[in-house]
Amino acid sequence: MSTKSKKNKKNILGKMIYSVIMLGISCSSIPVFAAEESEFSLEQVIVTAQRYEKRDVDVAASTEILTEKDLQNTGASNLYDALKFSTGIEMQQYGTAGSSLGNMYSKIVIRGAAGGTLVLLNGVPLNVRATYDLTDIPVENVERVEIVRGGGSVLYGSEATGGVINIITKKKRDNYFKTGWGNYGQQEHTLGLQAGNLGIGYQYSEWGTRKKVATDGTKWVGPENNNLSLTYSFSDKLDLAVNHIESEYRYITSKADTKQNVDRNNMQLTYRDDHFQTTAYYVDRTREKDALTFSGNKRAVDEEKNRNYGLDLQKDWGLDSGKVLFGGSFKREEYTPYKESKQTRNNFSAYTQYEKQVSDLNTLILSARESWTTGAPGDYNNTNFSGQMQFVHKLAEDENLYASVGQSYKMPDLHQMYKTEPGADLKPQTGTHYELGWKKDAGDHKWRVALFHYGIDDNITATYTGTPGEFTYKNENLKNTGVELECTIKAAGSPFGYNYAVSYGNPKTESINKGVSSGWQRDYSRWQLKGGVTYQQDKLSAALNASYMAERVLSGIDTKPYLVTNLNVNYAMTKNQSLFLTVNNLLDRDDISYRSTSNAYYFTPANYMMGYKMTF
Repeated sequence: MSTKSKKNKKNILGKMIYSVIMLGISCSSIPVFAAEESEFSLEQVIVTAQRYEKRDVDVAASTEILTEKDLQNTGASNLYDALKFSTGIEMQQYGTAGSSLGNMYSKIVIRGAAGGTLVLLNGVPLNVRATYDLTDIPVENVERVEIVRGGGSVLYGSEATGGVINIITKKKRDNYFKTGWGNYGQQEHTLGLQAGNLGIGYQYSEWGTRKKVATDGTKWVGPENNNLSLTYSFSDKLDLAVNHIESEYRYITSKADTKQNVDRNNMQLTYRDDHFQTTAYYVDRTREKDALTFSGNKRAVDEEKNRNYGLDLQKDWGLDSGKVLFGGSFKREEYTPYKESKQTRNNFSAYTQYEKQVSDLNTLILSARESWTTGAPGDYNNTNFSGQMQFVHKLAEDENLYASVGQSYKMPDLHQMYKTEPGADLKPQTGTHYELGWKKDAGDHKWRVALFHYGIDDNITATYTGTPGEFTYKNENLKNTGVELECTIKAAGSPFGYNYAVSYGNPKTESINKGVSSGWQRDYSRWQLKGGVTYQQDKLSAALNASYMAERVLSGIDTKPYLVTNLNVNYAMTKNQSLFLTVNNLLDRDDISYRSTSNAYYFTPANYMMGYKMTF
């Protein structure tokens, strides 16, 4: 983006800020539409786990529900930063604030299954080119996030080998303006407007220059993000959501000065009835790269385009002692490398679920999905059948034991098939997942315990070619066995709330080259400790969060633990105006977020943002 265009955007932004402040000052004489408070019980009901509403304590899976308040307690402006403190999650971060390094995007790894996170936006896939860039999702637009750990392919299809993250956005926005400034040249300005059935949101965020992003001395300039979103409710049953995101960043190494522009668009048109839902969707991602190589003063330019569009529909019926769900989906994928022909593939799926209460205390759930592809390049058309069985035994009204066994799969992505060496047999990855768990809601306490094991065959992994951003792909095997313990305490009448989680796992990978096994090698972390304390009293609210990862192995290299900390403080000056301060990496630790065989990438040093929010 040129200097002139940057100035124009900032001038427009300045005018917008001024207009909104003037509007807020005079809001007592101007009619506006206030956001409605949701009566949906976020503490008790989850939709993602079984594709229809069910009490979380009754679901036979490891789940976590992050409410709007939970997300705001992190002080994060985007979802990538907000999810750092969730159970079973490990961050793989490249650039400042979780921004990607071209096609090397910052990942969320669930239970040690890299590349196994399926991200949904209101129930439909956001992944395109195996990326999901959660830095694009402003926290202010989100009503809640539902996380289901463990293979979710039976109900949601390919890519959900580690778990599913479902981002549920607000139907009606708050009318507000928020602005913040911090060190490292960071700033953020967000505006939300709701007028009748129309909602509009805009967020501009920027970071300045940061040195030593990686061990090779990479200097990072940016990122700069523009995010525009629109929602419109045609009726109580029909909704439209549109998002446009522009991201620009630049990284400089001893070899090259590289500029990246990534544009993303997504659109959803959803119809919901009591027991029927269908969504037509569109997602695209365009990456433009301009790299100036210092050796020989050579310039390399390329552009890559990816887009998906499709349809997902489901219908459920209530029975005397259970429920039946049927659904189907279609997705068209398109991938266009620079100066190359377009590659395409069609994905089809049909799925079903039968829930049966076999006795007063026992419930059985059976699920199945058949998936197949057509039109893929070469011999890469695939079929897959996945099944799952879950069993819930009620110990008390709010206490259950559960058992689950299911299968997962991941089709090779179009870009992976295209870049795989000729003659290589890149297979779909398949997995089997086992889990035993206990859930209990006891007044102010919520307890969750899960014991899990999975084995994934032909896990698709990338091999660096030596050219920045370029990889080939191959299969390996993956397994993990672990246990998770979570506790949430929200005592009635007390200003304090607490949560903590302890996870232990042993993720391992096995590479096979020409029939010869490398043996099982450790990967990612064994120990995870997550915790937080919240405080709410009168006008003051505060939250302290921490995430600790120990016994880490990244790319075959023993890696020191990381400790990510965060403090967020909010002071309500009036009913409609508040001040906030967010500090990340409180201890200013120089921890490694991710490493390849040749380079390590660091979390951002201690940084802060302080600002002002006004609702009207």
